[in-house]
Amino acid sequence: MGVDLLNIGKSGLFTAKKSMSTTSHNIANANTEGFSRQEVRTKTGISLPEGNYVMGTGVEIQTIRRAHDELVDKKLNNSITNHEFNKERTLQLTHIEEIFNEINSEGMNKVLNRFFNSFRELSNQPENETVRNVVKENAKIVTGDFHRIQKSLDDVRGSINKKIALSVDEINSLTQTIATLNKEINIEEVSGGMANDLRDQRDNALRTLTEFFPLTTYSDNQGQFVVSIEGVGSIVSGGLAQKLVAGESVRSEEDSTDRGHMEVFFAARPGVAISDRVSGGTLGAQLKTRNIEIEDLEKQLDELAHGLVLATNAIHRKGFANHPVPVDAQGNALPHAAPQKVTGINFFKEPLNLKRAAEYIRISDEIEADVNNIATAISPNSPGDNRVALAVSKLQHEKVLGGGTTTFEEQFLKSVGNIGLQTGKSKIDEEQSAGILAQAKSFKERLSGVSLDEEAANMIKYQNAYEASAKVIKASDEMFKAVLGLLG
Repeated sequence: MGVDLLNIGKSGLFTAKKSMSTTSHNIANANTEGFSRQEVRTKTGISLPEGNYVMGTGVEIQTIRRAHDELVDKKLNNSITNHEFNKERTLQLTHIEEIFNEINSEGMNKVLNRFFNSFRELSNQPENETVRNVVKENAKIVTGDFHRIQKSLDDVRGSINKKIALSVDEINSLTQTIATLNKEINIEEVSGGMANDLRDQRDNALRTLTEFFPLTTYSDNQGQFVVSIEGVGSIVSGGLAQKLVAGESVRSEEDSTDRGHMEVFFAARPGVAISDRVSGGTLGAQLKTRNIEIEDLEKQLDELAHGLVLATNAIHRKGFANHPVPVDAQGNALPHAAPQKVTGINFFKEPLNLKRAAEYIRISDEIEADVNNIATAISPNSPGDNRVALAVSKLQHEKVLGGGTTTFEEQFLKSVGNIGLQTGKSKIDEEQSAGILAQAKSFKERLSGVSLDEEAANMIKYQNAYEASAKVIKASDEMFKAVLGLLG
């Protein structure tokens, strides 16, 4: 009986010691990112019959369980993905919005209005060379602002492309970490051990990975832990990670302005981009902003520049420059007999393709060389004729874009207004997703976080249990010695 009592005391002593070690581990990792509180689960030892009684044999450690819930983790990961998407969208859209901010700068709408107003002033003073120079300088400011906006959009695109390339490197590092942890967890648990800390490390890596795109996880038929990008496919399967690569790609003729795009591929399938199937996280936000907002703005900007050139030139070519034009005996103009070109002059340089028009818009060489080549008159040798200048100035309020449905100002303000709306919506979405994420983190912390007060109470409880079990062993030893003394 002494031996049975000794074993019972020993089992209590071992369990109390293991429980204290687990509690100490919790306390030590109270501030460790992603650590899940652990708890020793016990069960009674196998009961054995003894005479007319069934006697207990002590306590056994069943498992050391970590406080974890897959549904809570899934909700947290989804919240992270959504918030990172909204945060990155707001950042990139704000960069774009700042390009068109005209509050404290001479923006496109102002310089376009000034350009047309200078033609209106020229129509009042068609012989004034100073006003002609003002028209030329305002035209150069217009073309310069088109170039500024286009370059700024290119800079935002370039920044996004660099971010994508850097993201791919970090993603590959995380997926390799998860694959390595999968191997270590499998080895530990197959040998009968507990891999709680390794699972916490894997969950932490997954939470970081969900910042880039939405993920799904599951265990396959072979028990391999699989991580998949939603809408794309698996990126980790057991101990194997699929490497991603980033590379330049020129998009199709009808969909793009032919500027380089950084696309993402599986290294094993470099010919098929997966970028267009990523729809969340920071990577999804970057791709959406680049492929939708920036491209739409560039197309609208090109249409604006192209329409301005064609409409202005169509009127300007009909006029005559401020140069003498030879006439025949009947007084008919002989422009081809003039020592220099006097009509059919383009104000802006042509030809100009619609694609990348904002990048290549320029004033013509003739206007650059001589402001007297700016046509104001519809008739030759008529310095006071202002009909061409007046017609160009009226373009400001005419619906010449969109198949005759919108003015230059309306087109520009529509584009800027849309970016403002998208940015405002993104900011609201970011605030909402931040609140949802905070709730998910709070719930996760309540479930898995370490409470120092609770652990301190547990430490006292296990310490008392340890001391009591030690007393049981001591009493058992004394009883056993007394029995041996009687027998001797």
